Amino acid sequence: MSEIAVVPDVAGAAAELFIEATAGAIAARGRAAVGLTGGSTASPLYAELVRSQKIPWDKLQIFFTDERAVPPDHELSNYRIARQELFDKTPIDSRQVHRLRGEAKDLEAEAQRAARESREALGIPPRLDLMLLGLGPDGHILSLFAGVPSSADRGDEELVRHVKAPEHVEPKVERITLTPFLLVTARTVVLQVKGASKAAVLAKAMKGANDLVGCPAQWLRKAAGRAVVVCDEEAAKDL
Repeated sequence: MSEIAVVPDVAGAAAELFIEATAGAIAARGRAAVGLTGGSTASPLYAELVRSQKIPWDKLQIFFTDERAVPPDHELSNYRIARQELFDKTPIDSRQVHRLRGEAKDLEAEAQRAARESREALGIPPRLDLMLLGLGPDGHILSLFAGVPSSADRGDEELVRHVKAPEHVEPKVERITLTPFLLVTARTVVLQVKGASKAAVLAKAMKGANDLVGCPAQWLRKAAGRAVVVCDEEAAKDL
């Protein structure tokens, strides 16, 4: 069962959950493995994290939940946003960052390489301590788009997959994404949602009829760890 927290400051609440989840992981295992999201929720969260004095940055291992098929300095790159707004402003070393290489000529091969790296870094079975997510207008999370049959495939062995450019979601570029396996096994998942435009799709994700192809965000219902939806009043109005 997902927890739903309706708060006035979504990024601030998500930052507190970040601090809590990473502190627990570091106390238990000496490090915390975090999957960063892109999209509109990333920048406000990064600003909150940069201001925090409670994060042992040197104990983090950073992964990305998905990436666009663009170079790392491209305006659409999730890595670029994280580097400029988080990594360059904190003591995170490049060796702590496990990037999805969107510029790769062969994205299938890159997905396989990233999956191997994830297994090496996360152990067997590979498990993130914290996965951060945003919610797309079609109900997508990660780069698991609505209407795509593979969005309902958990991908236990795959871990990372190449996804064709979405037809109904901008930007219409190819992606590399973690599979739902790493979501359902993560120790903590935090989904940030803001605004009335997301209210209907959030309600479908949380209480709609089971349909992982039509609303991939319903994977949150299958999370084995703690799953927290942090949203504002407008986004929560249909819950």
